[in-house]
Amino acid sequence: MAKEIVFIAGKDPLVEMGGHSSYVRAHARAAMRLGFEPHLLCVSRKTEIVQSDFGLIHRVATPFRPFRPLMTPFHSPLMSVAAERFLATISDPVLIHGFGVGGYAGLIVARKLRRRGRKISLIVNAYTTVEHEARGKLNGVNSNHGFSRRFQHLIEYGWTIACLNHYERRLYGGSQLVITNYASVARLLGARYGASVGMRQTPYASEMAFLRDRSERPATAVESPAGLPAGLPAGLPVGLEALKPAGAPLLVAVSRQDPRKGVDVLLRALAELQSRGVAFRACIVGGGLLFEAHQRLAGRLGLGASVMLTGRVPDSYNYLQQADAFVLPSLQEGSGSVSLLEALQAGAAVVASNIDGISEDVTDGESALLVEPGDAAALSHALERVLTDAELRGRLQRRARETFVEKFSAETFTNALRDLYAELGF
Repeated sequence: MAKEIVFIAGKDPLVEMGGHSSYVRAHARAAMRLGFEPHLLCVSRKTEIVQSDFGLIHRVATPFRPFRPLMTPFHSPLMSVAAERFLATISDPVLIHGFGVGGYAGLIVARKLRRRGRKISLIVNAYTTVEHEARGKLNGVNSNHGFSRRFQHLIEYGWTIACLNHYERRLYGGSQLVITNYASVARLLGARYGASVGMRQTPYASEMAFLRDRSERPATAVESPAGLPAGLPAGLPVGLEALKPAGAPLLVAVSRQDPRKGVDVLLRALAELQSRGVAFRACIVGGGLLFEAHQRLAGRLGLGASVMLTGRVPDSYNYLQQADAFVLPSLQEGSGSVSLLEALQAGAAVVASNIDGISEDVTDGESALLVEPGDAAALSHALERVLTDAELRGRLQRRARETFVEKFSAETFTNALRDLYAELGF
């Protein structure tokens, strides 16, 4: 019988399609390859256990919305009760693996059960610090987003300072190991918490490393990842055929539309390209709080014929497979970007902001073109190079795929996780 492992997912990994849940699902799939039986705890609208192809999802009903790390003080006690109930059915030793401050439920139940003599190991992945992320959102708000959005992120930042910092400090200080994927994150944590946090850096992968290869056709309803609604049909994703001019190189950005992601910077850069007569088509994949504001900005900039904003889609990889180039205009990432890893896997030429862990994943001039964050002119000129120089674009595309195979494959990640778990006695 496979040994159980408990992942504190926080968000429902069968519903949420952002980088966090892709990262959680990748861990669950790697654990299955290692012979574990994954159990993923999350908050949801009702309490139930659901079977998925990457483990059992233990949903815990909560009256508190939204299902975000901001609600950690309210969601964690509920998830810890569910975790304690489940852990009563399995034998020691137990490994609990959390993700970010949302993994605080793991600390609650680990401390409680250890007092009863249970053998519980707790580790947690850290992407950034909650204060760094909240400050990045606040700093990224501009006049295009409206006063209400700035006020919202000001409240979020205040809540982070007043409350979430405390939960994060306790979680990271009380974990056996804090796992980071980037030296940039280790520096953030070290500056914030010093030697009180035991850290380990490991490689990682996106879920797509387990599900797709560049040579495969886009997912069908049967193959749709993570139990999400059926993916787009094989071939050109809906809407791309309408972009003008037909046949121009296709730029794809995959991003949650919040102030840290720099989507407005990308739109201004595309407007500059258009004013210089550079032919392109662009597709910005993803939804979020600023989606409508960015739609309006694209309209004011006259980008309607060449640029499409899709909103939330069930499978962004279908778009990446069609891309000539991938654009990551973020103002802040905290660590790295799951969508960047997926773009490397798809073999798209990469143009990205030189921030946080991005330069640890790709090298400027070799596997990507990196630009200063927030600089629409610099981004525009880098995109022009990729769009107009087919030789450069081809070289970046080849190197993207090679970088994925070298650093971010499912095998590389699974082997690293095997070594980590074995070190902990699992």
